[in-house]
Amino acid sequence: MPARRTVLLLWTLWLLSSATVSVASEELTLAQVQRVFPNAQTITMLNGKAIAYLVRSDRAQLGYAFVTDDLARISAYSGKPINTLIGLGLDGRISAVEILHHEEPILVVGISDADLKAFVDQFIGKKTTDRVRVGARGREGYVGIDGISGATITTMVLATSVNKSVKQVADAYGIPRSKAPAMSGMEVDSTGAVFEDLPAWRLVWEDRAFEIVILLLALILLMAILFFQDWLVERADLFRRVRVTYLLFTVFFIGFYCSAQLSVVNLLAFFQSLSGGFSWDTLLIEPAVFLLWAFVAISILLWGRGVYCGWLCPFGAAQDLISKLATRLGFENYHLPQMVHERLWAIKYFILMALVGLSLDSMVHVARLVEVEPFKTVFILRFMRDPMFVVYAVALLAVSAFNSKFYCKYLCPMGAALSFATRFRIFDWLRRRRECGKPCQSCAHQCQISAFKPTGEIIDNECHYCLECQVSYWDENRCPPLVEKRKKREARKKKAVDLIASSPE
Repeated sequence: MPARRTVLLLWTLWLLSSATVSVASEELTLAQVQRVFPNAQTITMLNGKAIAYLVRSDRAQLGYAFVTDDLARISAYSGKPINTLIGLGLDGRISAVEILHHEEPILVVGISDADLKAFVDQFIGKKTTDRVRVGARGREGYVGIDGISGATITTMVLATSVNKSVKQVADAYGIPRSKAPAMSGMEVDSTGAVFEDLPAWRLVWEDRAFEIVILLLALILLMAILFFQDWLVERADLFRRVRVTYLLFTVFFIGFYCSAQLSVVNLLAFFQSLSGGFSWDTLLIEPAVFLLWAFVAISILLWGRGVYCGWLCPFGAAQDLISKLATRLGFENYHLPQMVHERLWAIKYFILMALVGLSLDSMVHVARLVEVEPFKTVFILRFMRDPMFVVYAVALLAVSAFNSKFYCKYLCPMGAALSFATRFRIFDWLRRRRECGKPCQSCAHQCQISAFKPTGEIIDNECHYCLECQVSYWDENRCPPLVEKRKKREARKKKAVDLIASSPE
């Protein structure tokens, strides 16, 4: 498809252009410094062990101003760092924190300026000896602050970059940080007890041990389903119970409980981070998202993109369940004409091209177009946002009652992006017969994605691996070749019984 080749070209150009971006930050102005030190009159740039500005009023020194881009560039959710201005007093307390620049999609559309200000204001008054962590309230040795719902990665990266920058400036310019020397890999708090300096992601993984264990067990179960799919699909009733249960788990546990809906922004941000300072710490901050991406990376090479789209995507699962419920209630699943259907497929690739093209300039521009994904509205912000976003998400869910997985088929840039790797899959376990397509079109009519060519072949780039065609493959009452064989077998059996009945004793 030409659209796919165009996306690949844009992606290559994007990586090349990203690799040449300078990481040097601009010098601070007095006006900027006055945002964290209102009484500042003069500033002097210091080029010691840490880049900072000595800040003076008309009477005395006030402290130091510095930006995280100079001291702790950590890629955030967008794949780019959040450049933050920090004021640190001579008493070792943070006077203020101000965000100078960011490209975080969640902060552009979805999080208000008031929410963002309330978050950064929590740093005011914190000491250089405090070990500030998002969500660490009540944990011994830490000073906890509240995160922003739906922006976990962003807030944790921001907190980590602030902590590291403050530490560097305090150490470089003699601001007291501890009452005793710390050992390697350890930190000393304001009381002088020594604690291990754990990275932020490890704290999150410890706190979310329950969801990690449950998700790992679910992924192991899905792997077993895939490896033993032939055994399972032959038992149609059992398979359908297993599938519906798994879809419910995906919607409510992965989607609403873990808020682990993967997005095309994750992919764009990943490639941004490759060119602008890759860090495992950032990827590991959201354990459920990390585990899902790890599973996608494996499953997409083994079976194709369909495993994620058909089993682990919360929004896709919600559409699938709505479609099944609508069918039970008597609503007919409407299939568009094949010619129209195939042309509508291209929409999601054009959306992906636009997103990649916009990201060549800035991830901020991506933020508005990526709202074509209703994921943030449904699973991250739980419908608590402007009515137009809610109406859009609800409409996409509602239309799936009449045209199954409408959004997945025609609009999803995430599915379009994953389809590129499907051609490298190793396994091809979806069974077909020589009669498939010529003349039999049974599976094509049943497929909710209509991922069949008129000649009977499965279109792997579009298939969601729901395995319904495999249920039909083994069903003697649905698969026409098997129906014919069953009828012949029953006819022979009936003939034999009639012969026995008519023969003399």
